[in-house]
Amino acid sequence: MELTIGEVLQQGMTAHKEGKLHDAERLYRAILQSRPLHPDANHNLGLIAVSLNKADAALPLFKIALDADPEVEQYWLSYIGALIKEQQFEDAEQLLEQGKKQGIDGEKLDLFKAQIVPVDQKESATSERPSQQQLGKLIEYYEKGEYVDAGKLAVSITQEFPSFQFGWKFLGTVFKKAGRIRESLTAIRKSVQLDPQDAEAHYNLGNTLKELGRLDEAEASYIQAIKIKPNFAKAHNNLGSTLQGLGRLDEAEASYTQAITLKPDYAKAHYNLGNTLIDLGKSDEAEASYIKAIELKPSYAEPHSNLGDILQKLGKLDEAEASYIKAIELKPDFAKAHNNLGSTLQGLGRLDEAEASYTQAITLKPDYVEAHENLGDLLQEMGRLNEAEASYAQAKGLKPN
Repeated sequence: MELTIGEVLQQGMTAHKEGKLHDAERLYRAILQSRPLHPDANHNLGLIAVSLNKADAALPLFKIALDADPEVEQYWLSYIGALIKEQQFEDAEQLLEQGKKQGIDGEKLDLFKAQIVPVDQKESATSERPSQQQLGKLIEYYEKGEYVDAGKLAVSITQEFPSFQFGWKFLGTVFKKAGRIRESLTAIRKSVQLDPQDAEAHYNLGNTLKELGRLDEAEASYIQAIKIKPNFAKAHNNLGSTLQGLGRLDEAEASYTQAITLKPDYAKAHYNLGNTLIDLGKSDEAEASYIKAIELKPSYAEPHSNLGDILQKLGKLDEAEASYIKAIELKPDFAKAHNNLGSTLQGLGRLDEAEASYTQAITLKPDYVEAHENLGDLLQEMGRLNEAEASYAQAKGLKPN
């Protein structure tokens, strides 16, 4: 029986992971014989070339992959990394800017940007900044999720090159990834002090302050980032989220709208705008925002779930059920969607299925008060009073008031 392209690709990736590069290359090339523009096959062949110190051979392969599917973040990162290895800094910088507009993770792009040294600055920069090897190692640790090692190297770099702003910026990111938020704040503040005109640094500071619940300070940081870079869509979006947290809903709506104006395909901003519109009592507009977010990013579970909430309130229970099921399909551990699906099924009179949904929500999130209470209501409706009493007691134990 002849293998499908997907099966050949899977075999190639398995061989690749096991270090059997010759076998992997043979399988990837077999795919390209029938599908010359296959993105994964081209990209993975490029990775093999880079691992063999043939970054120049990888460049056209990465370009084909990126042109075929610009939505895949790794294609951008691999292509930029290969350009830097080949010291094609101008092309790498252009691709970095394109990647930012595409919405590629800014922290990852920053890692690459730090390695780009213009030709006329190379000689003077050597004594003031880490080597390409050190920065390359940082990227390697970061991409593998080895944040402890990345943190140690970043600390070493900040000690050796205390005026190298990116070292502090990256250290803040690594501390944050490791859950060391307060240490992250100190490092990010230092990066802002070293380069007050770095919009990304102010944005990172805002994100950290927001995570710490210091919303007024976060607001000031986002505003500063926007002042330096007015077209910074992510900063407008996160400012909106901060204003929403502060209860300033009209201002939040304006910030989300501005983020969308700057980046019309910004699914998260459409979703966040929908949430604010719900809080403002504008259900019809919120529904349109959720639908737009789903259209832009069909794999985004949260707007599917929130659209279900609106449809449920409108009494469109069959449509609400479909939205919740889609959200759960995309995110199986989505406790809220399981709970709300239960409520919808209960409204449809499908009580056994509703019980299963509430039970699943509680399994995923044992301290989910609303799910315990909903299960209690359902069990009472089914005449199972002792079980209902136990569910209510569980809810009251979790939330005595």
